[in-house]
Amino acid sequence: MAWDWLRPKPGRIFLIGHNKCGTRSFHKLLCKNGYSSIHYDKGRLARRIQANFTFSKPLLDGVDGYCGYTDMELCGEFYAYRLFPLLDLQYPGSCFIYNTRDVSRWVDSRMNHRKGKYARAYLDRMRRAYDDPSLTLEDLRQHWQEAWQRHDLDLKRYFAGRSNFFEFDISVPSEQAVLCRFLRRRGYRIRGEVLPHAGARPAKAAG
Repeated sequence: MAWDWLRPKPGRIFLIGHNKCGTRSFHKLLCKNGYSSIHYDKGRLARRIQANFTFSKPLLDGVDGYCGYTDMELCGEFYAYRLFPLLDLQYPGSCFIYNTRDVSRWVDSRMNHRKGKYARAYLDRMRRAYDDPSLTLEDLRQHWQEAWQRHDLDLKRYFAGRSNFFEFDISVPSEQAVLCRFLRRRGYRIRGEVLPHAGARPAKAAG
């Protein structure tokens, strides 16, 4: 359109929910609509952000050429999306998307991820971190439930009343439509009303 040059350039988008909550589907939505997005990158994305955080550099130093950032984690080691207040401070104009689902189904999905290898790797690192070899898979289930609730509370406290935050349940098509409209209001050209399918079947929610 002739007046497009008057529109402010949209800022970055950070997906700040957990993995196994439609992260690949959201990544595909951005890519499908012409926006550069980085998803996990075999852990290199989170590892670079971790190094930047440790050595007091801007968090996206070395990975700052993207519009979207999804699945910023290292299993049982580092979860870059937990740095949302610092991302918000360092990258003004960004928006933060909180992808959710039923927490019990999410825990089950993590337990079954890669035929249980993800959960076992996480538990092994948790045992070493706390010097407690007695921790079990049931302890891990409880830990993930508590971690979910803590992250949920932290996000809602921090972003209360803010216009650059949006929460949606990946399993509810009507909420996906509202997400797409939210992004359009923020200046992103998003076609359609649903997330592209990626990962598990929709009934189990993509991850």
